[in-house]
Amino acid sequence: MRGRPARLAAGLALALLLACSGAKAPSGERFVLVGSAAQNLLILPFNVTVPMPERLEVESSVVWDEIEAYLRGQGKQLKTVAFRDAHRLWLASIQEVRAGDGSTKVGFDDAARVLVRKLARHAEFDTVIIPTLFVREAPILEKTASWDGVERAVEIEAIDIEARKVAEDIPLEGAAPAASLHAVVLDADGNKLQETQGGLELLVRVRALRDASAPGAEPTFRFADRSPIFADGAHLREGIARALSPFLPPLPDQPD
Repeated sequence: MRGRPARLAAGLALALLLACSGAKAPSGERFVLVGSAAQNLLILPFNVTVPMPERLEVESSVVWDEIEAYLRGQGKQLKTVAFRDAHRLWLASIQEVRAGDGSTKVGFDDAARVLVRKLARHAEFDTVIIPTLFVREAPILEKTASWDGVERAVEIEAIDIEARKVAEDIPLEGAAPAASLHAVVLDADGNKLQETQGGLELLVRVRALRDASAPGAEPTFRFADRSPIFADGAHLREGIARALSPFLPPLPDQPD
């Protein structure tokens, strides 16, 4: 018999801070990647404009590699720049906009337009992609989390068989921390073509705990970190496709 929904709490501060980033660029950073001459894309390193959540830094290179492969599969010629250079140009763009209008508040679109102009002095491109990894809350209904256009089954971890049986029968509700990819696409003049985001993965699983000294007691539920986070290539490709669509149409999924 199904009981009342068990409520969950993430216990994490979930915020996308609009500030300067100290995040590291993906490992194995390259200037020219690979692709055809159909269109020149300049993709910046992750989180040039905002800080990357620490929880995502260690595995960010996995997402980067999937983005590379996805764009390469679209037949694009790709370029990127070092994180420190891109970040320096971003800060300079903010300062230039502030100096121009005398305001302390700078809109992203204005700064991005200046950034593209600065990048154009060093490389030729048709389009610029600014990708950002961030953490947000994913609402859970039953045992499925839904956010940013994707759905992910919530993993259940139980110490004993009885706790697992109860956990599988009780519907869950609440919100869990989840990773998403935010992508801004700009043309060669710095005009925004689109701004979208796609969900990637849940950062946690649900752990069911039962008090062995109290027979018949229902288990309690807690979040436990998932590691590795980005082990499912199909999930990553789905989120990447959503973050880049409709600028780039989704590709047929490929087996891992």
